[in-house]
Amino acid sequence: MSMIVVCAVLFAGLLIYGYCSNFFFRAEHYTVPVSGLEQERKVRIVMLADLHGTVFGRDNERLIRKIENLCPDMICIAGDMTVKDGRGSSACIALCREIARLCPVYYAMGNHEIRMKQYRDFCSELKKAGVFVLDNEHARFFVSKKQIVIYGWSAGEWYYHKCWQKRALIVKELDDQLGTPDKDSFHILLAHNPEYFQTYCEWGADLVLSGHVHGGIARLPWAGGVIAPSLCLFPKYDAGKFRERNGTMILSRGLGTHHIRLRFFNVPEISVIDLCGKSGLS
Repeated sequence: MSMIVVCAVLFAGLLIYGYCSNFFFRAEHYTVPVSGLEQERKVRIVMLADLHGTVFGRDNERLIRKIENLCPDMICIAGDMTVKDGRGSSACIALCREIARLCPVYYAMGNHEIRMKQYRDFCSELKKAGVFVLDNEHARFFVSKKQIVIYGWSAGEWYYHKCWQKRALIVKELDDQLGTPDKDSFHILLAHNPEYFQTYCEWGADLVLSGHVHGGIARLPWAGGVIAPSLCLFPKYDAGKFRERNGTMILSRGLGTHHIRLRFFNVPEISVIDLCGKSGLS
């Protein structure tokens, strides 16, 4: 067998692997310490991001069953569950209707949702499905004596431009849109674009939940994600857990794809975040 044939077979196999990887997902577990949370109390967050209308099983039954088995206390959605032309909206609303029966669901918008012509109707349907839509708004979640405040930032489209057009984000803009966090609560910020993680922490976020980067499309050993939607090569924030100042970010690889419908070494992700009292950490 000639080298050309061998290379062609390997390349075809790689494409098949990349395509088939879209149909499986994995739960990634993270632990985040919370000062003041009772040692024996744990709060489990399931985060979803970047579904882009993908369906796992009939009516998303595989995804719903997995979420149910994870026994979340809250579900946070970090945007781009649809496509900007509206595709996937009905499937997303149906999914949200089912998971809202399990626990509170908080939804912040990504760049695809804010570009939809039917954006306001979509938000209205989400609310009818029992979802807390955080469109530059916040909600409160109480655990014993600890207050958790969940914010959803709807970034303007200019914050999603390509890397050479990147717009700076200042703390004052978050203050104007979201308010100023108080010092006695634990603050979760659902912000679709992770590139502004440092500013989120300066604003006062204790935990940032993000998506958008799709794990860097493809992932390489040691090098991590290859390219971001902003066309930045080997982005600083690609997937996983990051620390900055006193803040933590959990960045999902996402559940679906959009322009490039291949995943290389980049399995779709459900993020599972356990908030624990500091002495309860393993």
